[in-house]
Amino acid sequence: MARRTTTGKPAFEPVVIGEPSLGAALVASLEAAAPVDRGTHGFHTYPAGLHPDAAQGILAALPGDSVLDPFCGGGTVLVEALLAGRRAVGRDVSPVALRVAGARTSVLPAEVVSRFRAQGRAITELAKESKDLPSPTILGSVEGWYSEHVLRELEGLRRGIAATEGPVRPLLEAVFSSILVKTSWRKSDTSAQREKHDRPSETTAILFHKKVRDLGRKLDALREAVPAQTPAADVRAADARNVRVEPVDLVLTSPPYPSTYDYVPLQHLRLIWLGEGHALDAGGLDEIGARRYWRAGARMARKRWVEDTRLWTRSASANLRPGGSLVILIGDGLSPAGTVDTSEATEEAGKQAGLALVARASVERMDHARERARWEHAFAFRKG
Repeated sequence: MARRTTTGKPAFEPVVIGEPSLGAALVASLEAAAPVDRGTHGFHTYPAGLHPDAAQGILAALPGDSVLDPFCGGGTVLVEALLAGRRAVGRDVSPVALRVAGARTSVLPAEVVSRFRAQGRAITELAKESKDLPSPTILGSVEGWYSEHVLRELEGLRRGIAATEGPVRPLLEAVFSSILVKTSWRKSDTSAQREKHDRPSETTAILFHKKVRDLGRKLDALREAVPAQTPAADVRAADARNVRVEPVDLVLTSPPYPSTYDYVPLQHLRLIWLGEGHALDAGGLDEIGARRYWRAGARMARKRWVEDTRLWTRSASANLRPGGSLVILIGDGLSPAGTVDTSEATEEAGKQAGLALVARASVERMDHARERARWEHAFAFRKG
């Protein structure tokens, strides 16, 4: 694995305690940075996703037959679990995360992927000719973020996908989701700043078709790489504080860094287009560590985050078999009131859940966007 750098500068020296071999794997997970093109990695951006090599290395260091990620996000851990031939279980509160992770972990017959490509081509051609604007419900929430001709093409794509049935439809929805920010005037997936730009007619539909081909190629690669008899991934909606699944050998996850993102509200455009606006009506759901909580008051926000960390760690422990491991990768938060240390609360939550700390690694690096240093940590706990 390549050592992660920040604007060309290496990370500071890591601090490691516990089992040397496992500690080395944790350090490597924090430093993973090399581009990856295996399975379905690289399809669909998702904020603060775990690096695939980090997941791969930890899975190799802690063998077993099953893996749970209670904050599965875009599904990186689940994809690596499938590639390792393990039962992959993912849970998340975000409807967008579930769509993306579901598509990225779909091990499908070649004929289904071929049908997906064909339907994607047909929908693309229809979208190029689309004349209709979205319904008032959608238009009222998104029209300030797109050129009018882009809105018409997106509506053509949306209608074409809505008319599709069977296993192809979730794949098309994931492709649609992947272009909704790129074709908008949003600066990025993690910034709501508006940056207007000109996108020529038909290029939105063409981008959709390009992403269909990309996902089709990656799905073929996933099918060929996943060992025979590997169970299908189990991806469902659930709150990490209250997950109940068949016991697993490993819980591997990267929970939200406190005071860093409002994950569900960041998906505003996707939630509206995908018909999941109820998540926004519910105040972005009850996310753990959401940045908006710190804007409302740092003391209560930290207290809330510490309690949530205790709850989800206890839930993770309850889903582990005796001798199973919990691996957590998390960074300190950078709030308006100062740094939010995550190491002490994470270690204490593990102890309260009846887990033994086996190894830990921490690395300090600069966050140049905020001009401050941030510690990132990897913890390995064991049950029993």
